[in-house]
Amino acid sequence: MRGFKFLIVIIVYVVLCVGGFSALIVQQENILRTYFITSPEERIKEYNTMLSDSLFKHFVRENKDADLGGVEDYIKRYGKTSLFETLFVYKDAGGGLTQISKSGVEPVSEEILSIKRERVYPVTIAGGGMDGYLVISIKGSKTSEYEEGLHKYRAISLSLRALFFLFVFALAIIALYHNYSKKMRLARDIAETRASNDGLTGLYTHAYFVKLLQIEIEKFQIYGLPIGLVMLDVDKFKAINDDYGHVVGDKILQEVARTIKSTTRSTDICARYGGEEFSILMPSSFTFDEKPQPKSAESFLNEIRNMAERIRKNVEVLDIKLTDGRIVKVTISMGIALCSKRRATTDPTMFLEKADAALYQAKEQGRNRVYIDAGSLDA
Repeated sequence: MRGFKFLIVIIVYVVLCVGGFSALIVQQENILRTYFITSPEERIKEYNTMLSDSLFKHFVRENKDADLGGVEDYIKRYGKTSLFETLFVYKDAGGGLTQISKSGVEPVSEEILSIKRERVYPVTIAGGGMDGYLVISIKGSKTSEYEEGLHKYRAISLSLRALFFLFVFALAIIALYHNYSKKMRLARDIAETRASNDGLTGLYTHAYFVKLLQIEIEKFQIYGLPIGLVMLDVDKFKAINDDYGHVVGDKILQEVARTIKSTTRSTDICARYGGEEFSILMPSSFTFDEKPQPKSAESFLNEIRNMAERIRKNVEVLDIKLTDGRIVKVTISMGIALCSKRRATTDPTMFLEKADAALYQAKEQGRNRVYIDAGSLDA
């Protein structure tokens, strides 16, 4: 359900981003159309009028006292550009119309005065002695260029939308993948925890303990630092199960496991080895000077013995209260083995067998005690 909600959020995010970006592009298109496509004729007409009036005023200022020769010189200099062309039209002695343009004096008909795109201004030159017309021809505007520009912009904007959509989509995929990876990592961690931890006691499982034991043996082969191994089990546990039931037996195992965990060091590896049997792997601690100086095997063995005794005594004083108010007391037996001398063929199985044999001796000698493998200092 949570994943479905996250997917909905991603979809909404993509829609809003792409929709918002597309709205901006459409708004830009509308602005371009409004100012460059819809009303270009009105603006061009207004501009042409301003240009024509300006040309007319300049012509009058420069030629009001000039004769036809002066007008002709003016027209040759300023009469034609890429934007406009100016003509001076007057009636000759015979009454016909004559045109002065940059290309020369040419006879024209009266039709030129009626062409709509030309602006015709009555003017007087030669100090008022001669009347004529200034004809200003504004070159046609290419409104199709605006349309072509808009089409190009639309093509570009379409590409921008596609790229933006791909970008947002990629971000969404990354977010989905990150969310999926997070869930997968969590599921993997949970699976690893379940695989490595005993469900009842919370200690490591037998299989995981054996893997860690192999790693510590390999470290021992390299560094030569001694390793301690403690095997222990609850005394007369079968009888307890028979008398009180498995629910009480499980509670006892949980309390023993809690006591083991609270009494051992953070570097020690504690596991439920099987049934009512537990194991503790105790790597050596050392002090640092110029180089690591491991403690002697005897000193380390004494540390293990003292810790084992503390665990045994802490379990012995436990008062395990049942639901009916009764108190159950339990004891444990413990066997210790030490791996202190580096050998080329140190075998984890043999190490376990030594600790297990020591545990058997502890039970044989009356239970509720710690027994140390006799050959540990030679191992």
